[in-house]
Amino acid sequence: MTAVYHTDVTIASYIHVCGLRNPNLDKCIMDSIDNLKDLICKGIPELNSPPLVPFFIKQITISDTDNAKLYLKDAEITELCDFTINSFHIDVDKLHFNIDLLFKHVRLNGTYDFDIKVLLPFVQKGSVYFTADDMGAKAEIDMKLVTKNDKKYVYLSKITLKLGLKKLNYIFDINENQSTQLNEIISNFFGSNEEEFISKVTPSIEEEISKQILTLGNNIVKQFTFDELFPNRA
Repeated sequence: MTAVYHTDVTIASYIHVCGLRNPNLDKCIMDSIDNLKDLICKGIPELNSPPLVPFFIKQITISDTDNAKLYLKDAEITELCDFTINSFHIDVDKLHFNIDLLFKHVRLNGTYDFDIKVLLPFVQKGSVYFTADDMGAKAEIDMKLVTKNDKKYVYLSKITLKLGLKKLNYIFDINENQSTQLNEIISNFFGSNEEEFISKVTPSIEEEISKQILTLGNNIVKQFTFDELFPNRA
């Protein structure tokens, strides 16, 4: 899909533009993101930016094999806006930046859809609730320049996201008999180590969040030229 770039939108006063020659460019951008956090969370209609919270993921694939199909569907993630930026760095020449975040509380509500034929057959759907506190996140983002109508624009081309889930609490909405069977299946499938369970869940969440961040980010930056976003001044 080809992006449609606009030239009739002026940068609003709530967007703090940082000049490329600013000696504290990293801090300037980090502060700008922090200042925009509440607006991004509520949504910015004039920039085609929908509310960040709640954050919806249609499907999270834990496993998709003949013997084990495990999905989380219609996931709703809340409290993503309760975060702090630990560090930020931009490499202007390479159009690459790194950001390190800490999410204080993350909540996920959704539907689990399990069809497992390992050891004990188990086919079940129901509600599931995940909670995680102090979840770290490291993102590397690449940008590229394009020229449209003799003007340069920037777009986000790639995101590599790594979530630092140390502990994940989960509750499945099932009855007592199902709970015993499900716990046994989870133990056999994922192992008794909680870290192994987290390692199975995390990659799909990282992938889905990255896709949506790319869309969200590009909806915003395509409204402005590169010089408007990064003027050649202090």
